[in-house]
Formats: sequence, structure tokens, C-alpha cells
Amino acid sequence: MKDKIFIDSNIFLYAFSDKDISKQNISARIVKEKNTISTQVLNEVSSNMIKKLKFSNTEIEKFILNCYAQYNIINFSKDVFIKASTIRDTYNISYYDSLILSSAATSECNILYSEDMQHNQRIENVTIINPFKL
Repeated sequence: MKDKIFIDSNIFLYAFSDKDISKQNISARIVKEKNTISTQVLNEVSSNMIKKLKFSNTEIEKFILNCYAQYNIINFSKDVFIKASTIRDTYNISYYDSLILSSAATSECNILYSEDMQHNQRIENVTIINPFKL
């Protein structure tokens, strides 16, 4: 069975930034695949592309259109928010990280690529993988 993968915002940002070429190369390979993200990831990446990478509105629009064409994008629902609340309470995880994990679990992803969370930790049938530690 092929892994179903969810990508956190930080992985996307490395793919577009040339500040760390090693992380950029690893991230670029990950974001080329048809994976899953949430509207939260799309929002965070777009915001950082504007602030940190100085993308224009036209470039952001192109990025968003490409994401909707390439990825399975999860919108927040009541179930995502409730599951996130349970994850926060059970694992003492930040609000935004709990939403990422909840989105991954709700969309039945079994791997979450993230640099910000504990590598190899398993939450709600989702294994967190820091692809820079592999």
C-alpha cells in the first residue's frame, strides 16, 4: 500500500527558498508528488511567500492555482476542529500543529512531513516524519 502523505507548511517554504540548498532539494522532491495539504498550509505558505520571499500577487495566484490542480486540499470542518481539540488536549501540542495533525488524520494520511514536530511520533494513525533527518 502506498503511503498517503500530508505536507506541513515548512516543507513547502524550503522548496521555494534558496537559503538552505540541501533542504530545498529534499523539499522540492516531496512537493512534486500528488500529496495532501490543508487550506491552513496554503494560507501559511502564501503569507510567508509574500513576506519572506517577496512573491508578487500574480505569483501567489499562480501558486494557489497550481496547488488546487496538483494536491488534495482539505478544508476545515467541524470534525477537523474537534479532532484538533482532542489532539491538543491529549498530546499538549500547539493550536496550529494540532490542526495540521487533525487535517492529516481526517484525510486518512498516514505520514505527515514536518520539521516542527517530533520525528517518528505517531498521533491519530499519522507518523510525523522530518524528511531532513532521513
